[in-house]
Amino acid sequence: MERTASEFSRRHPVVILCYILLSVIWTMTTRHPMALFVSFLASGIYCVILRGVRQWARILFAGSGILLFAAGILPLFSHRGVTPLFYVNGLAVTWESVFYGIIMTVMLLAVLQWCMVAGCLMDSEKLLYLTGRTIPTIGLMLMMILRALPDMRDHYRQIHEAQIGLGRSGKNATYRGRLQSFLRELSILISWSLEDSIEVSVSMESRGYQTGERTWFHLFRFHKEDIIWCLYMILVFGGLYVCQLRGNLQAYYFPELARQPITPETGAALAAGSLGMISPGLYDLYYRWNQRRICPENGIQGTKA
Repeated sequence: MERTASEFSRRHPVVILCYILLSVIWTMTTRHPMALFVSFLASGIYCVILRGVRQWARILFAGSGILLFAAGILPLFSHRGVTPLFYVNGLAVTWESVFYGIIMTVMLLAVLQWCMVAGCLMDSEKLLYLTGRTIPTIGLMLMMILRALPDMRDHYRQIHEAQIGLGRSGKNATYRGRLQSFLRELSILISWSLEDSIEVSVSMESRGYQTGERTWFHLFRFHKEDIIWCLYMILVFGGLYVCQLRGNLQAYYFPELARQPITPETGAALAAGSLGMISPGLYDLYYRWNQRRICPENGIQGTKA
């Protein structure tokens, strides 16, 4: 099984949507440092399971620049807080501003990691299934965008390789020649995309789009396991949202740091929520281990009796 393969992605789209929304909404609404670090670690672990360490490291590399700006540069201009670390031109750089920048960076990175997880679990077919009946126009537009981006990338690669074969581009070309070749390739790509959009619109019109007679076909069926997953997520994420609504996870950073202590009740909710966030990853790891145990050589040979 490939690294990006996910057994949880085969669940019903409603289950995947609930998992992503519950994780992302809670990450964006909470401000407690412990809660944000739990979300960051859970999403990071699932990113590694789905995409590998290299893809996850790219997010951390991009986040290093955000961290430098939020925790290193922004406190030089924002002087809120009561705990000065040092002074710049008579103005205090406070610990509260630095810590707030660190926490906001952690929240942003956690949301980015959840978006990467969503990109691995969801595809255009699932997105169209979820939005096709409620908002069909927007759902169709999103599906076409998701389809057009990889198609344009692959078509540009074909155009570029053709230009190299004709000797108009490549390492031996001059800077001016490369620029002219890029503009030529871009013009070809735009012409192709416009022609493709016209063909798609004519095809949709000939098939009766927006005539009121459109039928729907999908292969998604709600199974017993999907119901169990939905009930499980409501149970484990419910404690987090209850604690959030009751104020047990409140945190303030200005004018001084103040946050609610982690009580046994809050700790149990965080433990259950973290388990709910990482459960799909454990689910995928179990199926990968089971697949390798049954088919150790790419499914050709089974285990010995």
